[in-house]
Parts: sequence; C-alpha cells; structure tokens
Amino acid sequence: MKYPVMLDIRGKKVVIIGGGKVALRKAKGLIAAAADVLVIGSTVLPEIKALNVQFLEEVYRKEHLNGAFLVFICTDNREVNQAVADDASANQLVNDTTNQANSAFFNMATVTKNELVVGISTGGGNPSYAKKVKLEIANLVETLETEEIAYRVKKN
Repeated sequence: MKYPVMLDIRGKKVVIIGGGKVALRKAKGLIAAAADVLVIGSTVLPEIKALNVQFLEEVYRKEHLNGAFLVFICTDNREVNQAVADDASANQLVNDTTNQANSAFFNMATVTKNELVVGISTGGGNPSYAKKVKLEIANLVETLETEEIAYRVKKN
C-alpha cells in the first residue's frame, strides 16, 4: 500500500532524464505545478524545447541530479535508468517510469475542476483501468458545483 499525498513543488527543482514523449508529458504537468524543471536527454523533442523549462541535450551525468527534489527517469535505456536510480540520494524522490521497483512514488490519474482534485490509482498495477475510471469520474465531476470549495478553504 502506498501513501497518497499531494506535493507543493512550486519553485522546487525537478529533473527529468530523457527527452521523449513521456518526458514531455511529465514536463507539462510539472510546469502546471510551477516546478523548476530541467530536462536532460541526448535528444530532446522540439516540443520540450518550446516549453518553459531548462534543457540540456547531452548524455546523463550524476551531477545532473544535484539539488533535485524530484527525479523522473524517462529513457528507453535500461543502463541509464538504473544508473539514475542508483545515483539519486536518499533525500530525492525518484519515479522510474519504466520500472516501478526503482520508484519511491508514482503519479496518479487525476480529475480536476476548480479547487477539486480527485486522484485515481491502481497502485501502478493497471494504468489502463485507472484511465477508464478517470473518464467515468470526469463525467461525474463535470456536473458538480465546485465553486463553494473556495469559501471553505482558507487561502494564504
């Protein structure tokens, strides 16, 4: 059993190793959460380069992880992925998108409307089922009146 949590990553350094489609998807979500994103890849998609992120088109080195709060491993190279997992410090949260055993966390499917966020997880065991449930919950959430949440949540 995993412990569900929502992290405030505004301004925190997040490093994505890999410059492909999975990295692009992760980067978009991290930008929306106002993280300080650095993408490292021997090849980085033009769509990533067009985002508001830092990127380095080079091979992975351990130094790339310096100061990272979160690390996403998004390459198709097993050796590089394992090196990143091994190089990360005990204080860094790592998500290996190719190997759950190397991951301290994984992302949930989410449905968002205003301040309401609903997380859906199968514990990483069946992402396609989580996607199916997400669509069903999205239909339900769409009909909810969520504006009142702002009146109940004390904002800073």
